[in-house]
Amino acid sequence: MTIFYSPSRRGFFDPKVHDPMPADALRVSQKRYAELLAGQERGAQIVPSANGKPTLEWPPAVDPRADLIRRIKREARRRIEAISPPWRQLNDMRRPSKAGQARFARIDAIRAASAAIEAEVAALPPTALGSFDLRGHAAWPADNGDTGR
Repeated sequence: MTIFYSPSRRGFFDPKVHDPMPADALRVSQKRYAELLAGQERGAQIVPSANGKPTLEWPPAVDPRADLIRRIKREARRRIEAISPPWRQLNDMRRPSKAGQARFARIDAIRAASAAIEAEVAALPPTALGSFDLRGHAAWPADNGDTGR
């Protein structure tokens, strides 16, 4: 897959999907693309450098504990929306059903897990924060794959 970055549009483009491509689009290697996305997930912004190539811009010093808690909340939101996006949750509230109740029970389990993981992080020594396995944490409920859609 070939990916391009447009400094004027501040975004990535795939020539298989985007036609026409922005005139200032620059090719980005797969490795660099992955690095940029990983940095963005950790709180950096992807911005154009002086030569137009995408680079990571980090916010002022971030408290590692607060950053990890923010990432826990984002992971919980990702898991919840995989089960039931906001529009489905609203529909489930408007028209209750057994399937909707099951989705809400799974959402409640994710919220409980998120709270437990956040409490664990609050008690960790600062040296343990960098190696904390957020996505693979045992407190997250197992996903049975049924999103109820």
